Amino acid sequence: MKLRTLLFTSAMAIAPAIMHADNVMQKVYIYGFVSSFNDSTVYFTDVQELDSAWVDHKTKFLYSRDNYSYQLRDYMKRQGVAYPTCVTLFATKRKDVEKKYTKMRKRYTKNRVYNIEYIPAGEFQFQPITPDPTEVKVDDKEKKKERRSKQMPPNGGQPPQGGPGGGMPPGGGMPPR
Repeated sequence: MKLRTLLFTSAMAIAPAIMHADNVMQKVYIYGFVSSFNDSTVYFTDVQELDSAWVDHKTKFLYSRDNYSYQLRDYMKRQGVAYPTCVTLFATKRKDVEKKYTKMRKRYTKNRVYNIEYIPAGEFQFQPITPDPTEVKVDDKEKKKERRSKQMPPNGGQPPQGGPGGGMPPGGGMPPR
């Protein structure tokens, strides 16, 4: 019973590292939306291009998306918005994110209940968030190179030359005739 518990605990400790090991860097298009329950004003950032964003290879989800929202929240607090609620939306294709942007903007302009403010990219720019090395997918070619370099002896795979002194045969001098 103790062994089973130990194995289960070990698996649960390792699982998060395995689950997040598939992040790959790629270009994404991103924008932010801000609202506050204390105000009728909503804010939209410009659609921005991030060349070095990290996306989960399997789920296609932006790595650490909540931290992008925190960047926007911190900016809005510095601008004097008391309790901003921020959402970050993204896509790997500009056309797809612009479709989301237009749909959301229509939702808030339809009833003319909200004041809409736009935050240009010159005022606020999302900064890429980099995962730690255990959460990055390594290309298969890179893995093979790394394995090969670990298997190679320090002298580059060359057979040892001579005896303990280096390039001469043991006993020194010329070999017997």
